[in-house]
Amino acid sequence: MTKHFTYTIFLCFSLLSNISIGQTQIEIINADEISYNKNISEDRQLLVGNVRTKHEGRYLNCDSAYYYASENKIEAFSNINIWQGDTLSLKGHYLLYHGNHQLAEIHQNVQFTHKQMRLLSEQLNYNFYTNEGFFDSEAIITNEQKSLRSNKGVYYSTEEKFDFFGDVLVIEGEETIKADTLYYWLNTEFASFRSNGEIENSDVKILAQQGWIDQLTGNAFLSNRIKITQNKDSYTLYADTCIITDQMKHSLSYGNTLVSFPFNNDTLFLTGDTLINHQTTASNIFKAYKDVYFKSNTIIGQSDSLSFNTQSNLIYLNHEPVLWLEEFQLTADTISLFLENNNLEKVYLNKNAFISSKIDSLSFNQISGINMQANFKENDLDYINVMGNGESIYYIQDDSTEDIIGLNKIICSDMRIQIEARSLKNINFLQKPDATLYPIAEINSELRWLKHYKSISKTAVLNKIETKTQVHKGF
Repeated sequence: MTKHFTYTIFLCFSLLSNISIGQTQIEIINADEISYNKNISEDRQLLVGNVRTKHEGRYLNCDSAYYYASENKIEAFSNINIWQGDTLSLKGHYLLYHGNHQLAEIHQNVQFTHKQMRLLSEQLNYNFYTNEGFFDSEAIITNEQKSLRSNKGVYYSTEEKFDFFGDVLVIEGEETIKADTLYYWLNTEFASFRSNGEIENSDVKILAQQGWIDQLTGNAFLSNRIKITQNKDSYTLYADTCIITDQMKHSLSYGNTLVSFPFNNDTLFLTGDTLINHQTTASNIFKAYKDVYFKSNTIIGQSDSLSFNTQSNLIYLNHEPVLWLEEFQLTADTISLFLENNNLEKVYLNKNAFISSKIDSLSFNQISGINMQANFKENDLDYINVMGNGESIYYIQDDSTEDIIGLNKIICSDMRIQIEARSLKNINFLQKPDATLYPIAEINSELRWLKHYKSISKTAVLNKIETKTQVHKGF
């Protein structure tokens, strides 16, 4: 019902739009036999055998036809071929041609050819005045190396453009494009889509509700519920908007961004205002800014900007970075994370390095130094080296009650912090330490804090990640 209703609207529109066309009569060039039966219709002539007609510079061949002179119309049967010049032809087994409106309705094994484009379907209506073809049943289209398929669409010969509606598929080499609605220009290989868009090749699979792609340049613009899965490193990116350039090797994404990186039995989730990805033959390079937040089962962190190179397995945090490892908060001017076989191997804190762990709301164990290196074993924190200008504040607790009974302040250039069962086991002071023990009664506000101490909420980072996860949940 919908198909016939859609076709009727198209036909009526075509007839109305062409009402002012100059009317020329269809010319009968050849037929082996011409006859009519006035008892049936005095207007209808029967043409049989090697039928050929001409109208407005286009020719029609068929096995047989009815010619209605007063209506300037032909109803043709079997081996139908309409051609116009050497660039356009229509073939099929049944045809209604309205000469006054230059409209052809062709059915059964339809083959429509325009230049390099070939369309196969069971039905096509072509308006020679507007140079538009309409199909309302599944069509298979080929054009050089491309293959296209859709259940409904319009072809504009002048622009060499298709408007597709309903389950559209475009295949070129290893790349496919799918959508509910798609507009495709054959010459420029430019596609614009709406609703359930999908772009896939050997490197990447992209989902989006709206966008466009230039297949010649590999540039694209995507919007609304974007999901990009990259096959090489198995990362998945979500965003509201994404701009892709450089043969689909470079992308910039923003709006509710979230990217996940699989690390063996763990996954690193990362979000930021803007995410940039650049692919080379050897590696993927990710950059994120500003307000970057990330988490996995091993680490939680934030920074103003972040970069990740999959070849060197280096994650670099710049400008006010913070990491949480187990019970420890780590800060420095910059922080570098080194991976090995998708496991966290070590973390390097460069300049103004600082570690703190919470005892209670007022008391924090603290260690500061020029640089630090945290080392991991099977993704668990193993030990931390403090290198240069080391200072520490360590609270002494009662073994039975765990009440704080004193504060030990130690100055030592180099230290080694040993971790066991995800908690502080002991601290080894590698140079001559200068230690002072203060009883609880002598602990004042100045003694409680080392220089560069920062109190930052880990909960805020977790909430940011959770919010973005909920936005893209189920997609």
